[in-house]
Amino acid sequence: MNLTNQQNLAANHMDGPILVLAGPGAGKTTMLLHRISNLSKIIDPVHILTITFSKNQAIDMEERYDGKETNFMTIHAFCYLIIRNYLKKNNRSLRLLETDDLYSKYDLIRNIYYRLNNKKITNEDLKEFFKDISYMKNAMLNENYLKNSKVKECVKIYRAYENFKIKNFYIDFDDMQVIALKLIENDKSLLNSIRNKYRYIQVDEGQDTSLIQFKIIEKIAAPNNNLMIVADDDQSIYSFRASDISYLLNFKNIYPESKTIILNENHRSGKNIVDISSRFIDKNNFRYKKDLYTNNTFDSNITIKSFKNVYDQYKFIIKNITLDDKCAILFRNNIQALNMISFFMDDGIDFNLKISDPYFLESKIIEDFFDIIEFSNDFSKTEIFKEVYYKIGTFLSKDDIVKLEFKPINQNIFDFYYSSEIDDYKIDALIKTEKELKHIRNLILSKKISFIYKYLGYKSYISNFSKRYKEEVVNKDLFVESFINFTKDLNDKKEFEDKVNKLNRYINSNKSNIILSSIHKSKGLEYDKVFLINLNENEFPMIGDGDDYNKNLEEERRVMYVAMTRAKKELFLLSIKKRSGINLNPSIFVNEVKSLK
Repeated sequence: MNLTNQQNLAANHMDGPILVLAGPGAGKTTMLLHRISNLSKIIDPVHILTITFSKNQAIDMEERYDGKETNFMTIHAFCYLIIRNYLKKNNRSLRLLETDDLYSKYDLIRNIYYRLNNKKITNEDLKEFFKDISYMKNAMLNENYLKNSKVKECVKIYRAYENFKIKNFYIDFDDMQVIALKLIENDKSLLNSIRNKYRYIQVDEGQDTSLIQFKIIEKIAAPNNNLMIVADDDQSIYSFRASDISYLLNFKNIYPESKTIILNENHRSGKNIVDISSRFIDKNNFRYKKDLYTNNTFDSNITIKSFKNVYDQYKFIIKNITLDDKCAILFRNNIQALNMISFFMDDGIDFNLKISDPYFLESKIIEDFFDIIEFSNDFSKTEIFKEVYYKIGTFLSKDDIVKLEFKPINQNIFDFYYSSEIDDYKIDALIKTEKELKHIRNLILSKKISFIYKYLGYKSYISNFSKRYKEEVVNKDLFVESFINFTKDLNDKKEFEDKVNKLNRYINSNKSNIILSSIHKSKGLEYDKVFLINLNENEFPMIGDGDDYNKNLEEERRVMYVAMTRAKKELFLLSIKKRSGINLNPSIFVNEVKSLK
């Protein structure tokens, strides 16, 4: 492949710091590989280090590189290498908790949580805990950050976890970065040996880098600063993992002698998609200005459609999918995928599901629904009732629940309370709840879920506790509608679990050209046709209460931009008009794109 003028400028840069801003489809990987070849003419390639932020990208670059041995690795692999060098030099050892056969870090936290809270941790809280400590360490925050965690006793759990690792000589992935930075800050001999080995450093996907990762890279690159950062600030969409573009935006202040080159030719998309997506992202303020263009001459269309409901949206997609083309249906969050998954599975259509979290159907909301259903079938189940009583409008207090210690094991809980000394209004609420729970016994599963949500007070509960349930409640109606569609024609929890297990065969399957993917998972990829679904107000952009609205709106616009720029030939922006009887408006992003057409 012949390089463009801008690619050539970047590939021929030798010494000193440089920021390469690479727009979508700009051929940054090709440029990086050419630069390694060019650098190899003046230095042994073993002294060149290319850092990527995914293992697959490192492997892909290594396979594509045709030359003498050089170094491609993820930031975690690089940090682990620093630690191993130190351990070898000092005749010490550490074990990686992530892969230890004898002990799982998840088992460890389950045990610690149970010891502190006298109950099992949910899978959702388990993931939340590790997400919180990962963010804290990547953003270089102290443990006070964990005081706002949704996980009960998070700080105490964290301290116990850290103490266990220290006593037993374990580290996890996030420790790698913390320890590596400490080592190169405190061990000058180690730092100098690393600097001498890696004299030229290239960083790919720099917009995904966290503060601690920048600090490590900055330290290793000094004092010669033969550092190339390849990034696109407009594609920075991982702030929830502590990625931070302030380093990119301040690059010239950090390295006054640095150069900046913009790779602004899009080799992927047609002119219409490039022009409109570029003008769309121009609305962001905190970014580098880029004049993006393409020399592609093929047609590229942007179609905007709104549908009566999600099923009509699905039928439109099926009608417009062409099996000869690579087609992607992209969604903002995993919940939005549920309806599409249900429709594809019910119609026996193969698809390739790409999601960041394969356990997204382990939601606490789903767990609650099944707990309520289980209790409705047996009113003597005390432990389940303790989990759900405050979610279904019983008005019982914690003191009332303590009285259950005196209930005979097999006694109906409602009968127990009717014979107890509690307020009349609570008795009235219990009579109503008992009647409604008996009513759902004879309903099919999807009807049970709908009834619990609408009439048993559960909708009110999750509305009041939206922070506890994260993205599900950004639009709770969407989640419940999707869950109901997924459970259609199912009879019980076992059949639900069987369907979830069947779903596993579609995850990262290579049997179909139809890709169903989160936008985040689609980053760096390209498709002939892209269908962006559920582009509705309050669903996309997805901004929670209390957040920094303008900052988060800019990130959400970047997420939309990433989605738009996956398309080569055709881009479909789709929304729906009604859900659960409630009228919906299109996303503000749809209106922005419409105004640019």
